[in-house]
Amino acid sequence: MENLKEYKKELRYQEIKSNKYTLKGFMWFLLSLCFVWLLTVIGFFEVDKKLATIALVSTIVLFLWPFYIFLKGDLGKPWIKYFFLLLICIAVGVICSLLSYHAVLLYVIPLLFALQYRRRGTIWFVYGINTFTMLISMLANYCYGIYDLNLVFEGLYTRSGCMSMVKDGVLILPFNEDPIFVIIVFGVFPRTIILLVFSIMLQYAVVNSNEDALKIAQLTYLKETDTKTRVFNKNKYEEMVVEYYPKIEQIGVTFWDLNNLKYLNDRYGHAVGDMAIETLSSALNSYSSDRCRIYRIGGDEFLLIIDNPTEHEMESIVKSVKENLEACYLEQNVRISSAVGIAYGMGKEIAEIVKVADTNMYVDKKISKEGRT
Repeated sequence: MENLKEYKKELRYQEIKSNKYTLKGFMWFLLSLCFVWLLTVIGFFEVDKKLATIALVSTIVLFLWPFYIFLKGDLGKPWIKYFFLLLICIAVGVICSLLSYHAVLLYVIPLLFALQYRRRGTIWFVYGINTFTMLISMLANYCYGIYDLNLVFEGLYTRSGCMSMVKDGVLILPFNEDPIFVIIVFGVFPRTIILLVFSIMLQYAVVNSNEDALKIAQLTYLKETDTKTRVFNKNKYEEMVVEYYPKIEQIGVTFWDLNNLKYLNDRYGHAVGDMAIETLSSALNSYSSDRCRIYRIGGDEFLLIIDNPTEHEMESIVKSVKENLEACYLEQNVRISSAVGIAYGMGKEIAEIVKVADTNMYVDKKISKEGRT
């Protein structure tokens, strides 16, 4: 059950990360299009300025939706990636319908966006949408965009072929009587086959990437996780002290230590002592979240650290965990309890804050011992 919970949490994290990468890709795509539009406006590219402007404005309007979702929505929802990929396919179709062969390579870009999600389903979803938008964009391009002359005139002319048809300085070409047929058979179909090859190759890349990612995830899990209690281990804690917590404005730390563990081991056996440790870790781990992490840093010593804790949040957790422990009975009707120390401060001072929490824990332990005598 715990592994399933961690697995789903990791999947959600990966989904959010991929969607953020897609948003960054949107930004670079839009900046590139703005650059091309600027070169067109100043006359560097001899492309119809009106069509280039329509392509840019249409893309901006489409990309307003992803940025709105980024600001207001939940990037972890499953439908977000399909919506983002649909928008990029539509944007590519709009641009190609106006600029034709100038932008034909853009059809590959949605597939590259889909690749980062590491799922074959997203690649084939994009391939299907790409095929449809390609058909629509090529038909629209014939009527409104910078069309390919070979779709208007009958034939597939090379330069030498065209020159051979020049008579008295005039190029005489027969018009195509069935342009729709030519667009579908000689335009859409070959490009669809090319995209199919890309999709198949990317599918293999996704499979290999998933296998590598799984191996890395397994190694990372073993490196960062205490296998007995399934909370983060001391290695992970030391890494977070250096790389993560100094970036957090405020943190709250609770330092936990089981009472009378040696007595439990000596009288009831180490199996009961292990059960006591696992009971405490389970009670703490129930509060694990994106901003609340639990670390086992010693035999029966645990840290619960919260990013930017709210008022009374730490005290509420401590009270709840202690109540849960008091309600637990191990084998042979053994009851367990734990001493805890709380401390607050800035993330960059985490080492000192943990020391204060440790000191406060020993004060709590001493008070609990005096209360029993």
